[in-house]
Amino acid sequence: MKIIGIYDGHNSSVALSVDGEIVCAVQEERFTKRKNETGFPKNALKYLLDKYELTNQDIDLVAMSTIERTDINNFQYPIDAVFSVENYIDLMEYYWKPKLSGKEYTKDYAKQFFEEHFPNEDTFYSIPDSFYELDTDTLQKKMIAVTTSDVARFIGVDEQKIKFYDHHTCHAMYAYFANPNKKNNTVAITVDAYGDKRNQTVWRIVDNKFELVVDSAQCEIARLYRMVTLYLRMKPLEHEFKVMGLAPYAKTHYFKEIEAVFEELMVFDGLKIVHKNRPDNMYEYLSEKLKYFRFDNIAGAIQSYTEKMLISLFERSSKEIGFNNFVFSGGVAMNVKANKALGELDCVDDLFVAGSSSDESQSIGACYYANYENNIKNQPLHDLYLGTENTDAEVLAFIEKSGLDTKYRVKEVENAELAKLLADGEVLARVVGKMEFGSRALGNRSILANPSNPGIIQHINELIKGRDFWMPFAATVLDSYQERYLENPKGFESRYMAVAMDTKKEFLGEIKAGTHPYDETIRPQILTKDQNPGYYDLIEKFSKLTGIGSLLNTSYNLHGLPVVNDIADAVHVFENSGLKYLVLNNYLLSKI
Repeated sequence: MKIIGIYDGHNSSVALSVDGEIVCAVQEERFTKRKNETGFPKNALKYLLDKYELTNQDIDLVAMSTIERTDINNFQYPIDAVFSVENYIDLMEYYWKPKLSGKEYTKDYAKQFFEEHFPNEDTFYSIPDSFYELDTDTLQKKMIAVTTSDVARFIGVDEQKIKFYDHHTCHAMYAYFANPNKKNNTVAITVDAYGDKRNQTVWRIVDNKFELVVDSAQCEIARLYRMVTLYLRMKPLEHEFKVMGLAPYAKTHYFKEIEAVFEELMVFDGLKIVHKNRPDNMYEYLSEKLKYFRFDNIAGAIQSYTEKMLISLFERSSKEIGFNNFVFSGGVAMNVKANKALGELDCVDDLFVAGSSSDESQSIGACYYANYENNIKNQPLHDLYLGTENTDAEVLAFIEKSGLDTKYRVKEVENAELAKLLADGEVLARVVGKMEFGSRALGNRSILANPSNPGIIQHINELIKGRDFWMPFAATVLDSYQERYLENPKGFESRYMAVAMDTKKEFLGEIKAGTHPYDETIRPQILTKDQNPGYYDLIEKFSKLTGIGSLLNTSYNLHGLPVVNDIADAVHVFENSGLKYLVLNNYLLSKI
């Protein structure tokens, strides 16, 4: 059974499931070159349809994640991809403020913005202006009809093959079925900003059967974190990780007063997180309450509050349901420091956080949900190398056509030579094999360096990344070295950099550049040979030269842009940065 999963919201994506196995998953941002692309993923879908030569006869089902479709602004216009911090502040002032206060507001705010600032922006869905004046129930019915018709026309499938699936159930399905080591009795928890009228769910899973225990539409953890991110003049739905990275620099006694502000907003009702004294306008409320506090202490307070709420949720869930195995998904599950705190709980025997568990993974979750509904056995994800790839012939053809061999040294290369360059302190960009799905570079679209040299952080930032000074880099750690470097007493799965861990201080010097510069935690990709043999071999050869079984690993992209997709992207970044070495499959491009 062939199922195409589609998510057309924030960070839109497509996936393909064949008889329960996810064989392909790609994000629209990699094709449009706009980070966190929003809306129907037509370029990603076209790639998938062409690569697998899919027609109406081949496709059994098109699984669309997210049923509720009343927010025309976000489905039709890529707000998240193009809005600046200033644009978001204006949105709060001129759209949300009057709307939340019951005053007249501009319903087609996004449409007017794009007509003024991006007049050539293509829209996918054929939504007439009259839809803005419809009541909610009528709008929902008409949006489903428009979505079905437009998607069927684009793919060339019968409308009857298109079905819509609940947002949070897709999150839960992804969290559980992607796990290569899933347990029989498991609690699945999802927490995000909003999706299909919910932002929190708790599930009991026994014998692969899902039972919803509780859900809430008043769990504001994600939305609060987003509003704090904007208040700190960072981009919401993108820079929350910067707030998380800033938090360790704060001191507890300085942020306790700020944390008390957040504690007034939510309370537990059993397993449900619900409103306490929630203001109508969260952003305006925070702007007033936080205006006398310092930025780092605000970051520390929101991170501490988030961890405490999640800890209570997990402890309560374990006590009521009686299970100690957890899977966690939704946007809040991207908070690796919170995941670290959850994993340390006595009530947690096993914690799995699937790779890139925010909304980009909804397309995979939709495939899993459709399989589940149709009694197709879902297969776990072995890895996230699910995207585009370039053949050696394509690499050579591009080099010849672009005359790169006249500008740079080009030669075939083996891992032994690359390992020597890394051991000598050089920085390499590696574009090899299939592109990773999601927000983490996992070696195939990565910048790599020796992690034992903290000075390499500034060097990489000056070469290409331009990251904020407080932000850490991550590291890939060979499975054979994890006991040397990592505090992971429960043996948690960490192939996707989804959980932070403490480091062992006696060997910290070997991986210092891949850890947080202040609290010395690490967000590791623990790599096994079967996940990525070529990348494993490179690190293994590097370890024989240096005694270090790890590499600093950060995504290969220019600052503010998505991870590179194809050869042209890779070369563009190489030529517009200070990088000296680029590996394209089996070929090395060198500027020296």
